[in-house]
Amino acid sequence: MTFTRKITTSLSNASAGAAFAVAVFGASFANAQTELRLHTFVGPSHIIFTNILEPLAAEIEERSGGELTLTLYPSMQLGGGAPQLIRQAVEGTVDMVFSLPGYTSPQFPRTQMIELPGLSEDGVASTSLMWELLGNGYLDPEFDGLKVLALWAADDAGIYTRDRPIRTMEDIAGMILRSPSAAQAGQIEALGGTPVAMPITELYPQLERGVIDGAMVPFTTILDFRMHEVANYYTLTGPIFGRSQFTIVMNEGSYNALSPEHQAIIDDLTGIELSRRATEAYLARADESVEFVRNDPSKEVIEFSAEEQARVLEVLSPIYAQWAAEMDAQGIDGRALLAVAGITLD
Repeated sequence: MTFTRKITTSLSNASAGAAFAVAVFGASFANAQTELRLHTFVGPSHIIFTNILEPLAAEIEERSGGELTLTLYPSMQLGGGAPQLIRQAVEGTVDMVFSLPGYTSPQFPRTQMIELPGLSEDGVASTSLMWELLGNGYLDPEFDGLKVLALWAADDAGIYTRDRPIRTMEDIAGMILRSPSAAQAGQIEALGGTPVAMPITELYPQLERGVIDGAMVPFTTILDFRMHEVANYYTLTGPIFGRSQFTIVMNEGSYNALSPEHQAIIDDLTGIELSRRATEAYLARADESVEFVRNDPSKEVIEFSAEEQARVLEVLSPIYAQWAAEMDAQGIDGRALLAVAGITLD
């Protein structure tokens, strides 16, 4: 499938022929098409692209009668790397992006509370918690200049490896593991591993060549990024490592430039309900991915028992106080944020 930008013409650069058309057709140009551009790192076969972004674009065009369109640019077609996507939206290089706050961790310290160990039962609960934080204004400083269209959590972070299985937490010691964010890097370190930060788009070749031993990552990536081709052992750890967050954000200026009618369309099609659908898409894709490798005799799926999960959480429990102290050092009330999640520190 090829994705190309729709070409629109404004009256400011109209040719003489277009001027004649205005004279003939008059008010028909009052409803000129407005194009929005969305840039993302995922490819056109990714679950969020097919189940969330494409339907969103189609619905925007349908509801606006073709006056407002959303053109999708997958696989970083407009240039730059995945960690630059949020900046592209802030600066207005593009109108919207789909990305991960974890790729630019220092910008999103509050949002990344969702990655604390054992904070929420599942991705649905994590998504609801983030929208509660948004509604209370806690996350406003992190999305300055942006309109949050969707913000959600993925499935539980698990670990897959190439050569060495992880059956207990002790097996993590000495391993070099890709980490999706600073928060989860700290969890890997606490268990004796060495975290390496990298976008998911760089993981395949690093794992294939044995530069790293494995990755802490949502298991949706098994199929969406073909990791089943390079990983052999898949450890389902449960909710102990938290979850990556994903977001669709829009440049605030781009949103404000829309007509009230078009703003209403965007508002109606985005928000917490879109976020919940995205979470559900991830959860379903994760189940599909795990089932896929279970049915491959060359792969092994390992599950941490409830007892093993409790052992890990005991080791990771000091991270809450450490995180709160780090927030305090940045002038952020970490304890207040944790209280929203029902966590009270002694």
